[in-house]
Amino acid sequence: MNAAALHDVIVVGAGPGGAAAASFLAGRGMDVLVLDKADFPREKVCGDGLTPQAIAWLDRLGCAEEVLAETKGCIKACDLYINGRKTLSAGFPQRTLYPDFAVLLDRRRFDHILLRNALANGAQFRAGPVVRGVSRERGYASVFARSGGKSEEFRGRIVIGADGVSSAVSRAIGNRLKTGVMAVSVRAYFTGVKCEGAPIKVYFDRSYFPGYGWLFADETGFANIGLGYALDPAFPLPEAPGATFRRFLRRELAEVLSGAERLGAVAGGSSAFFRPDKIFDERVMLVGDAANQADPLNGGGIHKAMESAFYAARAAEAAFAAGDFSRRTLALYRRLWESETGADWQTAELFLTIAKNPAIRDFCLLVLERIGRLTAGDAGFRAFAAGVFSGVLAQRLAVSPAALRRAFPKDLGAWQAVLRWHEGERGLARRAAESFTRAGGAALCDPMPQLGWGFEVASKALRLAEREVAAMAAPARA
Repeated sequence: MNAAALHDVIVVGAGPGGAAAASFLAGRGMDVLVLDKADFPREKVCGDGLTPQAIAWLDRLGCAEEVLAETKGCIKACDLYINGRKTLSAGFPQRTLYPDFAVLLDRRRFDHILLRNALANGAQFRAGPVVRGVSRERGYASVFARSGGKSEEFRGRIVIGADGVSSAVSRAIGNRLKTGVMAVSVRAYFTGVKCEGAPIKVYFDRSYFPGYGWLFADETGFANIGLGYALDPAFPLPEAPGATFRRFLRRELAEVLSGAERLGAVAGGSSAFFRPDKIFDERVMLVGDAANQADPLNGGGIHKAMESAFYAARAAEAAFAAGDFSRRTLALYRRLWESETGADWQTAELFLTIAKNPAIRDFCLLVLERIGRLTAGDAGFRAFAAGVFSGVLAQRLAVSPAALRRAFPKDLGAWQAVLRWHEGERGLARRAAESFTRAGGAALCDPMPQLGWGFEVASKALRLAEREVAAMAAPARA
């Protein structure tokens, strides 16, 4: 391709964020070129679950029917296990902005459908270039890549970085990668899975918390099974993820996998859950995992990538309308993302920040277990808890006193069940108490990580509180 060709927009990365951005912009008549180092279809490590939010965005993109036609059944319920015990069974809440079901589709097929949708809207695609950097010139941005052993240059008025957690575009605008909370995950496909109960199963356990194991199965017995673990520079992984995954399969899923067959190798991936310094700059915007926008509470990244692509597309349209591609104009992207999703993301980030300290994992699991028990006798609170965790309901509701007052069960019997102690539960409570003792001991032996964690929790809680106060004051000012 001639380096002198000037495109309206160059999208780096053809995953859900990049393909969605290309669809939105090319559908409005813009000249959009999508670059990806891989040709499609290609493999991608992911849980493969398409949430109600993802289905809603696919409908907006115009390819929901094609995606649903490739799936085998609707998933309407989830079983939650904590330390090996089923704690909660719940479905997606109804009467929300989203469908009340999820589906399972491997990323190889899913991403290919999204890319074909972008091409049908008029985008162009080039497979093979490995992007190395971006520079901004007078009148355009240059994307530098290597392809087939040769250097190439692509020019666009705007560049959208959708090239994942190791984003070259993000580095080009000055971000430092993988310096905050990260998640590493491993997954494998199985066939012949015998899945009783809900087709989505989530497993929390002290050996890999904060993080969780998952099983997503369809009606044919095909399943995506994986495990993800969040880590921080101050709190490294206790062991290799592969070893934890193998133990998870043996301990939690031995019965489910009896007679099942693994398809292909176990594969691994990573994502980030901290705010980069920039999600936009002059002539550049970042979407999806390139902007670390996956949900810190449940790890979901597909619908977040499509959502951020929509806001980036709106900012790009505004820039073309004004003929101005400066940071001042593209700042609309951040304002849209913050106003629509910032409070939820900030709430989820606070919960992950609290949970990432391994010294208090038993206390965190005890709280989760009690919440699960509280949902057992109250359908309304069960829907609330499931909705907040999945993101179908606004996650900021989890820290809203008014929302919690409305959601919590009013029946005293439900609370009595939560407060009823049996012999086995005393052990969990004792471990929770011991976790605080360990935290204190860790603070004495190695105070800096614990002090840094405490300061981080306090500062993020304060910023979230300030945001909520400002939001409550806004109507009064209006």
